[in-house]
Amino acid sequence: MAGMMFFAVCLSACSPSDSSVQQSVNEKLTASPGVTAEVKEGVVTLNGEVADDAAKTAAEDAVKGVSGVKSVTNNIMVQAAVPPPPPPAADTSMRVDTAMTK
Repeated sequence: MAGMMFFAVCLSACSPSDSSVQQSVNEKLTASPGVTAEVKEGVVTLNGEVADDAAKTAAEDAVKGVSGVKSVTNNIMVQAAVPPPPPPAADTSMRVDTAMTK
């Protein structure tokens, strides 16, 4: 029984603290502007907004490999695509028909 208790204490003491995991996660997220992370008991929660799904996936993949991360909850939002503005309408108010002026 004492051996099992020692093993459990050693196992929990050997895992990185949330603050050290947070620091490592923040370093990995420097390539993902607009993304923040919170670490609680080894669970990383990602928040923020990115331009596309590839950036969302890249942020998640970057933190999954950090030592001490047990799981990742990805709450990152992908920005809605902004349609391009319509082309300017041709201004016909000043156009003179040369056939009518002759």
